[in-house]
Amino acid sequence: MAEFFISTNVSSFSFCGRELELEYWTYISLPVSLSIIVMFSLLEARVSLWPNCCNRRPGIPYPVNLVDSYDDRWSFSSAFAVMSTSILLLFSGQWVYNPNIDYIPNMLRGTVSIFIGLANVLLICAIFYPLLICLRTQHKVIGNIVGLLFNTAWMTYYLMIMLFCQNIEILADRTTIAITVPVFIGYMFLEIRFGNGLYEQLKKATCKVKSLTLTPNVKDDFKKTHYYERVKYLLTPFKEEGEVSFSVRLRRKLYSDAPGFRYSARVICTVVLATLTTYQVGLLYLTNLYTLWTYPAIALDDKGILYQSFAVFNATEFIIEAREFFKIAEDTFWASCYFAIPLSILYNLHMPLCYREHTLKLWRGNRDFCPKEKFHLPSLVVANLRFSGYAIGFSAWGFLITQVVSWLVLFFVVYFIIYQLQKTDEELTWLLKCFEGYWLTFVTGIVFYYVQVALAHIAFLQKEKEKRRHKVHLSLNNRRMFHVVVYVTLFVNVIVGLVSCLMRIVKAVIFGVLFIGRIDRSTLMRGWELWDPGFKSYMGFLELEVAHTHPVLVTFCHFLWKSVGKDMAEEKASIAFWRKVQTKKGNVHHVYFTCINQVLNHKGKVTGRGCRQKPRWPRNKWFVAITLMRNRSLTIARMRIAPELLQVKQDIEKERRAKQTGAVSTTVISNGSNSTLDAEGSKTLAQDVKDTDSMSILVSVFTNQADVMTNPLEHSSRKVGVDITALHAQFNSMNDVITS
Repeated sequence: MAEFFISTNVSSFSFCGRELELEYWTYISLPVSLSIIVMFSLLEARVSLWPNCCNRRPGIPYPVNLVDSYDDRWSFSSAFAVMSTSILLLFSGQWVYNPNIDYIPNMLRGTVSIFIGLANVLLICAIFYPLLICLRTQHKVIGNIVGLLFNTAWMTYYLMIMLFCQNIEILADRTTIAITVPVFIGYMFLEIRFGNGLYEQLKKATCKVKSLTLTPNVKDDFKKTHYYERVKYLLTPFKEEGEVSFSVRLRRKLYSDAPGFRYSARVICTVVLATLTTYQVGLLYLTNLYTLWTYPAIALDDKGILYQSFAVFNATEFIIEAREFFKIAEDTFWASCYFAIPLSILYNLHMPLCYREHTLKLWRGNRDFCPKEKFHLPSLVVANLRFSGYAIGFSAWGFLITQVVSWLVLFFVVYFIIYQLQKTDEELTWLLKCFEGYWLTFVTGIVFYYVQVALAHIAFLQKEKEKRRHKVHLSLNNRRMFHVVVYVTLFVNVIVGLVSCLMRIVKAVIFGVLFIGRIDRSTLMRGWELWDPGFKSYMGFLELEVAHTHPVLVTFCHFLWKSVGKDMAEEKASIAFWRKVQTKKGNVHHVYFTCINQVLNHKGKVTGRGCRQKPRWPRNKWFVAITLMRNRSLTIARMRIAPELLQVKQDIEKERRAKQTGAVSTTVISNGSNSTLDAEGSKTLAQDVKDTDSMSILVSVFTNQADVMTNPLEHSSRKVGVDITALHAQFNSMNDVITS
């Protein structure tokens, strides 16, 4: 079926001529794309392989950074969006390169088909590779010029399709326009992007530079990033807000504030491509199945041969019943399609919200939604590679499965229940007789359940009067009566359990079908999540991205790198003085150049050649010792280096158990009080935070074992009210603390 509805609309526009066939344009673009790739490989320098060979050329021109990139996200998403039509070809099997394999034995034909599919994937990758390189390259002028020309050629192709390719069928013609218009909009956006980029580069080249700064201010640049904004938000003391308006409360309920958070380029590109692909698959599905419903109408018409044949035997009621059957089937089919397409698109648009929520939880160290099993690191990387492709494939298959299953369910309800109830002059069917005999049983079971709920609330739970309402605690009351009810309901719930098991199966099927297209939620039970390949790919993507983009980690590494650069600039700066030396051997004068390395002190004066530097390892050891003394939880991370610290670990665990026992006893004594941190713990916690320097804070926040330091930064500073104003001042002077 997929091959049918794709081939008639996407892969070939033969009514427009061979010049507008997608395969023809693909083969024309292939040598151009390969030439552009080779050109940018000569401009790209190698990093570490053979550094002295050919001035580090050629290099590998990678298309896009999908690990920790947050720049130019919508341009890259538009570049991926224009590939959606080619992805439809991969779904359908109507490949650009499709040789004849009929002469190959059946045993090897499937394997050969797989390699042909891989060849088509590589072909599509090579075709659109230049668009991504031109967006990513550091050679802005060349990239914008080449990207503008390459993008204009493909945009002209889709414009010609919309203008000159007119189909005989009106619906098919409209579907072709509806599919190509989003792709054309993507090309238009890229056209503006490349044109604006070329204008900016030419403006920089022609205008005079007013600033005399030779090196960019790294500190100011980093302050503009969302990493800096997030860490600054964590170190800002909590301030209670006054009353906010209803609109603000509603907005925060739907979309909570998260300063310093940004959607990554990979998420934006994946969502745009998955949404557009699902939209195109749905349109083609509707268009091509629309013609199938015309055949039953023609065959069952009053003037048709089939109707006349049954009229001879006075059996036209069978034709009338079949006509009603197909009419209800068609109506329910369109209703299920209009339900499945928006649902699949909404799932794709909802995935960034789940990604935002899960990323914020991982930043805080909250892994409640993660599988209990640990990832094998190589499998985690493979799962990360599968994320985008799985998101697109699961979305398309989710639409098809949801449409078919919802159609069957809706048809069953309408035809076998609603339509049969309208026939008042006939005897009830077996299904309606079953409902007539057992509907009261279902009502009795529901009433019995809510009677148990009311009895538990009134008689079995202890209540405490608090202000104007009664607060219920999980403590039993009237135990003798409770024991009697448990004994009696044991036998009653056996019968109810038989029906509930069937309802469990029905619910599992319904929700499994509805959420089959989502990969941010596992369709399997707790403990078996990694058996779900879609959810596993999503978790691999999250784990790898958070490991490389955690704001505290990036900020900490930034200050470390900055301090190292400052030390090198102050303590050891080498200057090369080139001197011309002439020597005479016999009657020949030799001229050569020599380099003299000088060393500058912190005042910028030359101290001489070969100045001895003081060893820095004692200072580093001292810093490590100070950090470990101020953060006892960090000593656990050094267990592999110092096994004698096992006693420290045991002491910390004892302290944690003691605190947990004290919190539980306090909760029990206060009859269900929700306080989880006593006054003494708050005082100690605030004192620990105030006595810790900013260097240790950043280390502790990022380390999972440093629970004592993580809580005040993310939770206690905002819920308990810890005063950490001193931390904000220390954060602003981080560089001086590290290098002192």
